[in-house]
Amino acid sequence: SNEIKLNLKNLPKRLKVGWMSIDGLSPEVARAYEKLLKRLEEKNYVLEKVGIRNIGLALQAYYVLTYSEFFSSTRRFDGRRYGKKIEDVCGDEVLRRIVGGSTITQAEFEGEYYERAKKVKEVLKREFEGALDKVDCIFIPTVPRLPWKVGEGKKMSPEEIYASDALTNPVNLAECCAISIPVAEHDSLPIGMQVICKKAEEGKMFSIAEKIMRDVSS
Repeated sequence: SNEIKLNLKNLPKRLKVGWMSIDGLSPEVARAYEKLLKRLEEKNYVLEKVGIRNIGLALQAYYVLTYSEFFSSTRRFDGRRYGKKIEDVCGDEVLRRIVGGSTITQAEFEGEYYERAKKVKEVLKREFEGALDKVDCIFIPTVPRLPWKVGEGKKMSPEEIYASDALTNPVNLAECCAISIPVAEHDSLPIGMQVICKKAEEGKMFSIAEKIMRDVSS
């Protein structure tokens, strides 16, 4: 296995951190984000606003791609020829992805959904790469709202649950590396922030994340 060592000494003396104006944050997360940005500025970081123009398309594109690929990978194990029927042993989310993937991958829908989702993925890769050319990392919340209580998820719609992925799915589609760090809280509930760097920059990402955690807590 490859070992990645932290090397804070090789980081620039003034890290340039990209931040984003994000719609849909809960008041608690928005306040924590604003407070952390001010703290970084006090610690001599250079803050630069960055924009990912098509980030709003990421959530839909991500689930079109994952539904299709999940269905393609699991349809041999549906229990129709051998084994147990998949609907008897799997939960609602697994079945939702199978049914959705089946619909999306039908020949008449491929061009309308799957191919468009792949184009969105390529656009996001270019936009994130362009933004990261200007800064050392991008620093944004991990989830747009506070964690829900145990059991609350059963009462929420799939759309409400998927909305919690709105800030992590774009990073996955863009093939960036990212880490979520616990740097704030509200009423004893954790609020995480992402440190996002370019693909294959894990060493840099870990070092920046460690430095940010030290600086905001000191």
